[in-house]
Amino acid sequence: MPERFSWVVDGVIAGMERPGLLGSREDDLEFLRGEGIEVIINLEEREHASDYEGFIVKHIPVNDFKAPGFEDFEEFIAFVNGQLARRRRIAVHCYAGMGRTNLMLACFLIHHMRIDPGTALEAVKMRRPFHLVTWQQEEALRDYFFMIRDSLVLLE
Repeated sequence: MPERFSWVVDGVIAGMERPGLLGSREDDLEFLRGEGIEVIINLEEREHASDYEGFIVKHIPVNDFKAPGFEDFEEFIAFVNGQLARRRRIAVHCYAGMGRTNLMLACFLIHHMRIDPGTALEAVKMRRPFHLVTWQQEEALRDYFFMIRDSLVLLE
């Protein structure tokens, strides 16, 4: 099992470090297959699609410790929604699985649970104790939220 793997929404979407970073890549990928995961979203600067044979791979490059742009959040959500419509389980990773991964998972929660950025980040922290989201990344998530909030109906 990848050391930093955890479900943020059980059986739907998970976060982790790059497969093979802390152990055998093949063991990590076999674990993902065993969990029923068919989709890997790579947030690293470099693409690794050829390393993930048998998976649907989406590359959304975000520089390490940097904030993604509005388009990155939108691309992520559009892709995730498309995969969920096909009932595919998803694993999201960056290099260490602590910053960009958790940020995008919080973005997912904002859309699918209709919660604000602070609540979403706290929810991710509860499921993923390995957490290293920078203030710039948090600010980008808040900015994104304020741009889309009128299209969301938030839960009280």
